[in-house]
Amino acid sequence: MYKASIIVTISNEYSLTENFFTHLFSIIKDDIEIIAVIDGDTEKKTIIFLQEIQKAYPNSHIIYISENIGFSKANNIGAFKSESPYLIFLNSDTFPIDNALYKMIDFMENSPETGVAQGLILYPQNNLVQSAGHIFGFYKTTHVFDGVNQQTAIVQQTAERQALASGFYITRRHLFIAENGFDELFYNAWEGLEYSLKIHAKGYKCMYYPGAKAYHVKGSGRNRRFRDESYQTGYFWHHWGDIIKMDLPDILRMQLHDNDYKYKYLFINGSSIRNNIWDIILKDIPFNIIEKYNIEKSISKSAIALEDSVPASFLQSQTNLLFATDNFRDIISNYRLFSYRASFRANDLIIDLNGNVIYPHQYIKER
Repeated sequence: MYKASIIVTISNEYSLTENFFTHLFSIIKDDIEIIAVIDGDTEKKTIIFLQEIQKAYPNSHIIYISENIGFSKANNIGAFKSESPYLIFLNSDTFPIDNALYKMIDFMENSPETGVAQGLILYPQNNLVQSAGHIFGFYKTTHVFDGVNQQTAIVQQTAERQALASGFYITRRHLFIAENGFDELFYNAWEGLEYSLKIHAKGYKCMYYPGAKAYHVKGSGRNRRFRDESYQTGYFWHHWGDIIKMDLPDILRMQLHDNDYKYKYLFINGSSIRNNIWDIILKDIPFNIIEKYNIEKSISKSAIALEDSVPASFLQSQTNLLFATDNFRDIISNYRLFSYRASFRANDLIIDLNGNVIYPHQYIKER
């Protein structure tokens, strides 16, 4: 019996498929099987390449589906064909690093209480964190620590999550079968996250394990065909909205220091959510906020130029600034402004919906 089965669905261009499989077979041995499901018609060159793969590697199995059925259905077909104790789900644009897949198997072997585990997912363009699991705010979920250095202390901590990203995770096959796999009402979104939530609700742990790493060429593997699946968000929150714990405040608190609560702050909201939602998120974090300002953020761009968005009375204030953003990268590029404020040792803070806590004076110094 194989140690694990890698389940991957193929619905992308030839170049990505060739790169994915060439890399994959360079890092695994014949003790792991690969079950690839062709999700709908694809180019002839890809089919020929996969046929050659199947001939060359006895541990590879190709399943051809003539119509495009989506991530959940295609992965379920592959998973139910497997017989290994563990299922490793990979997006076809995910490239595990070195022996990451074996590390994930070992982690599960040594953690019987764990039902699902995700490794650290990185951006291949800049080597920064893309996902360390999922984090939940007020009826919103994002990837934890998106955009920070992978060597950041909190990123390097193995941690339990409520939900994980299925582009690079492992689960026990018997649990997957018992849950009838991914919910097939989902199409190319939510399905992997929702499965890990179900396993967590059953009493098993969903663990983020940074010892295993992979690069993810985000958006390349599932987006070849467009479907309007906007119902999925409503369907997800209808089922899980009252069950999910809002853990964004907890992850922010883990990174804050006692001194951060001693300062007074001018609160500058540069995010896409309103102040009253931030009031809910920050309810149990004792920031001393004395005044607030909302940036009128353009829907056409994410980066914010502070000089044309915030009055000088705030930017030049001796009072510390507390910025709230969707992601800290939207605002950290304001080098001139943060350098100016560092000159008089302002203790400013940036918090974001990915759970990042950034000290601008320290960040720009390290860059």
